Amino acid sequence: MFETLRCLAFYIKEMIHFGPKRKALKATQNGDYVPGYKLAWNMAKRLNLYTGSRIVYHGLENLPEEKGVLFVSNHESIFDIPVIMEVMDSPTAFVSKKELRKVPGVGLWIRMIGGIFMDRKDLRQSMQAILDTGEVMKKGLNMVIFPEGTRSKGKEHHEFKAGSLKPATMAKTAIVPVFIDGTANIFEANKGFKIKPAEVQVYFGKPISVKDLTRGEQKALAASIEDIVFNLPNITP
Repeated sequence: MFETLRCLAFYIKEMIHFGPKRKALKATQNGDYVPGYKLAWNMAKRLNLYTGSRIVYHGLENLPEEKGVLFVSNHESIFDIPVIMEVMDSPTAFVSKKELRKVPGVGLWIRMIGGIFMDRKDLRQSMQAILDTGEVMKKGLNMVIFPEGTRSKGKEHHEFKAGSLKPATMAKTAIVPVFIDGTANIFEANKGFKIKPAEVQVYFGKPISVKDLTRGEQKALAASIEDIVFNLPNITP
């Protein structure tokens, strides 16, 4: 119960103090992602702390120095986002479902770091979101995408959607596979609106270059990356 109240108080406080976020949003809209990311990184780190969870990271040596990389992760929980952000040194944003744009505080937070909203029920808009993601990656912004399309909430995972990896082939950059285990136990696996401490394991795989892939290899990419992501606990020290 203590963690729930602490995280709720944190959320309310961040909603009230939106002035710096508005200023950072303007910088982001002008192509400067650093101010917004600094704010968001500090928020993410504090939120992780307030849940009381123990987060263990594996494969941090696999995080590339180059910018404009696509991180491809499974999706257990809303807490996947702050958990990933905590170890990202350079500006990193997320492809998020369009419904989050209307959530007070959250929508502004996502826009502040350069995130892209996707309407998965609208094929045309979804394709535009993928194209927009590739374009911001070309400008040096790291992006995180959850190809399952929705949270598994700790249950059996969903199949990766093939088009989700197109931003990497557009930007001719690398894909970094990510596997997260345990974030659903912080919130989604609990009855009622409760946040509880959990042990979370996060695995970063080695970067995979996609710039020289043939068209056939690109078509098979989603299935290949999916296998790698869910096998990371077995191959990452």
